[in-house]
Amino acid sequence: MKTNRFLTIVAALVLLFTSCNNKDEHMLTVINPDGTCSREISFHPHRKSVMSPLNEPIDDGGLDFGTDWQRSWSVIGDSVRHSCPMTEAQWDSLQQAFPKQNVSSKILIHASRNYQNVREMNDSLTRTVRHQFKATATLDKHFKWFYTDYVYHETFAITDIEKLFPVSLDRFVSADTASYWFTGQPNLAEDLTGAEQKELLDEIESNISHWFNACTFTSICSIIAHYYDKVQNPPVTREQFLTNCDSIITSLAVRSLDLFSDMNQVKKILNDYYHSDAYSAILSDSTMYWDKKLEKQYNQYDFLMKMVPTLDYQMPGKVIDAGDGKIEGDVVHYRFSGDRLIPHPYEVAITSRSTNVWAYVVTLLVILLAVGSFVYKRKK
Repeated sequence: MKTNRFLTIVAALVLLFTSCNNKDEHMLTVINPDGTCSREISFHPHRKSVMSPLNEPIDDGGLDFGTDWQRSWSVIGDSVRHSCPMTEAQWDSLQQAFPKQNVSSKILIHASRNYQNVREMNDSLTRTVRHQFKATATLDKHFKWFYTDYVYHETFAITDIEKLFPVSLDRFVSADTASYWFTGQPNLAEDLTGAEQKELLDEIESNISHWFNACTFTSICSIIAHYYDKVQNPPVTREQFLTNCDSIITSLAVRSLDLFSDMNQVKKILNDYYHSDAYSAILSDSTMYWDKKLEKQYNQYDFLMKMVPTLDYQMPGKVIDAGDGKIEGDVVHYRFSGDRLIPHPYEVAITSRSTNVWAYVVTLLVILLAVGSFVYKRKK
C-alpha cells in the first residue's frame, strides 16, 4: 500500500496541532446600528483564485466563494486594494519583486458581502467553509433612552465532530485539560515552575497524540469493517471486530503508533491482538485505494487546522465588554484557530453602547419647557 501522501498529511497535521499561526489572515465583521452587517474574509490565495473572473465562483483551500462575494487583492504591508482578477503581468511583476518566494504568501485576497441580518451572515459563512463548522450569531438591542446597548454573540462549532474525530477526546484527557491544550483556558500552568510546566505539557501532548492515533486507528478499522466481506477467514464477526478495535485504541501499541513511519504497524497491532494475519491482506490490497479513503478524512482535518484567521469585530458605539477579545481602537480582536473548536464550541461575546444624542436634546427641551412654563405661571 502506498502511504506517502497519507503520511505527509498526518505529519503536517501533527505540526499544525502545535504551531498554527498566521497574523495576515483575518475576518472582519461589521455590525451596523440598524442590524444590517457585513463580513470580509482576507486570506492568502492560490494563483488560480486571484486570477479568476468575478463572474466565476472560486474554491480556495476549502473556502467556497460564489459570485455574490465582492473580491479584491492587496500586497501585504500595502493598504491599496486592487481589483480582481489579477493579471498575469501583475503576478509576474510580484514574482520579480519577491524572487525565489511564493507570491501567494505575499498577497491577500479580500472577499466581502453585505447582509440584512446576522443570521443571513452566518448561514453564508457556514456554506463558505463547506459546513466544516457552523456559525451561529445573535444581535440584541436594548434601548435605555439615553443610550442603546448592542449585545452580539457568535458561536462556531464543528458540524459533526463525531465523524471528524470518531473517538471522544474525554477518554484520554479531562475537559479542562483539553480546553487548556487547544485554547489556553483555563490556565492549568498557573503558579507552576518552568520545569513543572514542561512536565505538564509533555504529559498532555503524549495523551493528545494518543487520542489522535486512536482516531486514525478507528478510522482504519471502520473502513475494514465496511469491506469486511473481503477479509478471508476473519477470527471474529464484524460487530466483535469493531468492539475489539474500541478496546485496542487504549493500548500502549496504539499510543506508540508512529504514523511518520508506515502503516505496517497497524497490521502488526491487529496481527498481535488476534494472533492471525487475517487482516493483512485487505490492508495490503492496492484495489482498496487506502490513500484516497484516508486522505478524504485527513483533508477535512487539514482544512480545519489551517483555518487561523484573527476575528475582528466593529460594533455600533463604544465597546464596553469585549468578552475574551482585546480592544484596539474601535476594533475587537479575537484570536481564533480551527483546533480551538475541538474541545468545545468557540464563543464570541461583545457588548457596545451607543449614545442617543436626540434623547438628551428631547430631555433638555422638556426641562426647558417645564421651567419656562413654571416661570410664566409665576409672572402671571
